[in-house]
Amino acid sequence: MHDKDKTIERLMEENSKYKKRIDELEELFSKQQKTENELRILSLSDDLTDLYNRRGFFTLMEQQLKLAKRLKTPILLLYADIDNLKIINDTFGHNEGARAIIDAANILKSTHRESDILSRIGGDEFVVFLVGATGDNAEIIKARLQKNIDAHNNKDNRCFKLSISVGIKEFDPPFPYSLEDMLHQADILMYEDKKSKKI
Repeated sequence: MHDKDKTIERLMEENSKYKKRIDELEELFSKQQKTENELRILSLSDDLTDLYNRRGFFTLMEQQLKLAKRLKTPILLLYADIDNLKIINDTFGHNEGARAIIDAANILKSTHRESDILSRIGGDEFVVFLVGATGDNAEIIKARLQKNIDAHNNKDNRCFKLSISVGIKEFDPPFPYSLEDMLHQADILMYEDKKSKKI
């Protein structure tokens, strides 16, 4: 074999090794990206309900409010709280309490649009952001939620009836609230709803 042929063969071998190494690095990078994305999703999600957790909620909502201010888009914030969860836990056990949280999350999912942002921000507390909805929609949304709660209680042979209190606050772009103010106002309205049921 001539020296030229040997050189070509050697270069081809080196090129093949180089390409293989690049492929290995690309695969490693792809796996790393996938792992990072999975970890990011886990860090923003609630394990029990698969909704956004508190961290995910605040991360997304700060972005949404900035966008809503700029585009002058109305938003409704719905604050929901499971009634008597402590009694459910103490009376029927924590498995039933966890089931109540999961059921509440599923009812909220079925009540709202896919474009709405749902989160569990505390033990028995949920928040829903309804982008594009106005205060005129609040009573309709509450009625739809209650209808789904009633349907759940009627069909599901459980040892307790699920009850959820809600408060709804509107984000009005011309007179915007901060996220903390919206949560505080919706929380007050939620407790008024709870008191009205004498819970």
